[in-house]
Amino acid sequence: MVSEAQKEATKKYRAENPLKKTYWDRKGQARGFITVDLKRNTKLAQAINENRIQYINDLKELQGDIQQRLKDLQQ
Repeated sequence: MVSEAQKEATKKYRAENPLKKTYWDRKGQARGFITVDLKRNTKLAQAINENRIQYINDLKELQGDIQQRLKDLQQ
């Protein structure tokens, strides 16, 4: 359980660091799409399980995008 003081400190930090909050939020969303538990009864898991081939293709596309982005950033 998180104390009220910790909740307030977190809220204050996020308010004072909006760019970091945006970065963490987007990173979490991307990771959530990739690591979703397909055995859970969530809308995302249901959507993926209905069309697993599309999900696999999307993951491969993201993999390629990530590889290209890494190349671009290392130049």
